[in-house]
Amino acid sequence: TITTTTTTTVPAAAAAHKRDALPAIVAARQATVAPTSVPAYASACSGTARYSSACSCIGATPTTKTVAAPTKTVTSTVTVTGGSPSPAPTFLLRLVDSGLVLNGVPLDGTFGTTDDGDGELVGFNGDGGADAAYFTLNAAGNLVMLVNGYIGYQDLGQTAELLHFNPPATVVAPAEVAAVCAIVGGALKCATDGNSVFVLCPGFAVTDDLFLVSVVQSGCTAVTIDAIMVP
Repeated sequence: TITTTTTTTVPAAAAAHKRDALPAIVAARQATVAPTSVPAYASACSGTARYSSACSCIGATPTTKTVAAPTKTVTSTVTVTGGSPSPAPTFLLRLVDSGLVLNGVPLDGTFGTTDDGDGELVGFNGDGGADAAYFTLNAAGNLVMLVNGYIGYQDLGQTAELLHFNPPATVVAPAEVAAVCAIVGGALKCATDGNSVFVLCPGFAVTDDLFLVSVVQSGCTAVTIDAIMVP
């Protein structure tokens, strides 16, 4: 069992910044609040507008108080149960039981390769083992590309996004959440902030790259990815 809990404080609504993310949410802004009550000594004034007008005649102006934008605390717990201990041996990623065909080529039995997208990605484009990318798991259970040492991650709060790979030092909370993975029954299982289903969406882009989602979207297929150990 691998369990990772991360607690971060973030704006109440954060804007997405990846090209493959869901529509951005307008970020929370600071709010300005003006006094609305009339003091007892000015009760003769019929309302706040007359009170404010009377004060302005003698050079007094209303005061305002600017309050900080609202925030929320997010606690993300990712658990992958069963499987291999970390760190794991070196392995390849092989697609099985998907039934997918890309450009006339059945994808089952083919291997994941490194694609260059918004950061490094894992693509299933019909390649054989000779072109496959090599992976391992580090002590934290993160999926590591051996060619560059990058780890898999997603943006916080996204429910359907490509699995990106970047240097560990650049995968920083609260903006990004590193994937926590294990090998369960020979298959790779990963999870981020609520996302734990691997899917492929042929036709989404030029290359057929790997997503990690919470709900399978239209035009996408949930897939199983076997971890093939390298001696």
